[in-house]
Amino acid sequence: MIYDKFYFLHIPKTGGRFFTKYIISPIESQLKANGIDILEIPKGIQRHGGWHKDIDETTYIVSLFRDPAKQFVSSIAHMVAAKEGLIDEDNNFILKDKSKVLDIDKDFLFNMLEELKYLKNFQSQNFVLTTDKFPILTESRRAYQQNKKFDINLIYERVKRVNLMIRNEDLISLDYSVLINKLSKDLKVKIEIDLLNLDKEHFKNNSSENLFNKLNQKDIDIIYKNFMLDKEIYEDNSLFWNLS
Repeated sequence: MIYDKFYFLHIPKTGGRFFTKYIISPIESQLKANGIDILEIPKGIQRHGGWHKDIDETTYIVSLFRDPAKQFVSSIAHMVAAKEGLIDEDNNFILKDKSKVLDIDKDFLFNMLEELKYLKNFQSQNFVLTTDKFPILTESRRAYQQNKKFDINLIYERVKRVNLMIRNEDLISLDYSVLINKLSKDLKVKIEIDLLNLDKEHFKNNSSENLFNKLNQKDIDIIYKNFMLDKEIYEDNSLFWNLS
């Protein structure tokens, strides 16, 4: 297959800012120079575009997926940090003070789980929602308010369509030179980037890790009940890049 378009389907709180900074952004100019267009999302939507309307059979798609319990906990920790004024919006939304660890109560987490019902199977929603004028979270909330039922078969069809699906948890141990070699081979483009300055801790939120460590298996199972499709996808090894 000859690919003439490239799209990073960036699902919130899956490691996408790290992946964009160190992998996606550095290769975009090289892809463009070799006739591969980068599918952009509408201005003002930031970085989360869902399933892009211009995806076709010649589009190479990359995406990250995360354990749904960790993804939800990370979302809540980021939300609390934003309320505390700890997010540097002018510097790619990194934490202003990484040494500060917020002590977020489990009860707050579960209250938010109840309040944010529209986020049920949110990672999966990214494969059927397409942003136009509104952010992906707004699209998700609108779909919930309209009692929209998502086509699970379509979700699976599109997840399987992704050319390179990577689990968030693999980002820590991943040999990124192997990843670049795979992209070069798949896209038939010689890609060269500097991996020496790759910082796996750059976007880390220790408050998220602290909150997740408070949870026991019963707590995690309660969260999973809201993300059963996400969990099913996450646990299906056939959908993800085999690193071995």
